[in-house]
Amino acid sequence: MEQPSKQERYYTGMPPPRDPREPLPGEVPPGMKANFIRIGIAIGLLGMGVIIGLSFGAETPVESKKKVADLEAELGRARARIIELNRALTYKSTDETDVNGLLKPVDRKRHESIGRKYAAALRKAKAQPAAELIEWFVRRWNELLDRPQSDDRTGRRAEVLSRLVGGMARNLDPDDYVPWQAEFFNSSWLGELHFDMDGDGFPGKRARPNPKDGFADASVCHVAMALNQAVTDAQILVQPQMRCDSPKAKISIFLQGRTMNDALTEFVRAVKREGFFTQDRKFKGTRMILIGPGRRGI
Repeated sequence: MEQPSKQERYYTGMPPPRDPREPLPGEVPPGMKANFIRIGIAIGLLGMGVIIGLSFGAETPVESKKKVADLEAELGRARARIIELNRALTYKSTDETDVNGLLKPVDRKRHESIGRKYAAALRKAKAQPAAELIEWFVRRWNELLDRPQSDDRTGRRAEVLSRLVGGMARNLDPDDYVPWQAEFFNSSWLGELHFDMDGDGFPGKRARPNPKDGFADASVCHVAMALNQAVTDAQILVQPQMRCDSPKAKISIFLQGRTMNDALTEFVRAVKREGFFTQDRKFKGTRMILIGPGRRGI
């Protein structure tokens, strides 16, 4: 399970889990760390040798100068080795991203470019924390698309979207919060949210076959974000009082039905049964579903 990054803790207040056995992006492998430690010890010993030699040696000035020069040369070689190891580590990290990463450079650049413009607009509106949250989200989204897993739509990506929406509730004016969601989910720039990059058919129209996803003890926001990734002609939005990370906001649900539209209907019925506020309408061909805390008092 993933450990929370400092950015995730700062921006969203909801640290995601991480498997401690998995290296973080840019983390130096243990073997490389050991090499650095050994080289550092060697440099330290050489430095001590210089000091001891100068302090207690009985050599002539010429001999002392020669020893100092030899030791300085050895120190130079050790420093060069450290530089070489650092360079090799950088190249190795870059090669792994280029060779094994699945996110196409053109998609990565589009995400980063529009994400920067998005953040700049938020900063112009004096919403600095919201701008930083968008920047974190785009980086994290690219990481997930670059190293995908089979259940990302209902798992990792849904969780990141839930953190984005939950974090924005803390950083935007309540009157701007729902309109921001409608605009964000109705855009066309973000792969696997606004259009299908991997060819699995999601997101697609509401009439496409329902994969019949199931969720156990998951946040309502998490389930909503999984559904938002499944359809292009429907949006599930949450009220600013929803508090996506609250334990009271959790449900267990199996989304049945023949089509994705049936799954959306099952979701609406389930959250109503659990006491949440729901509003289900159509606007210009798009099914708009609004979820709020209702009588549960989240």
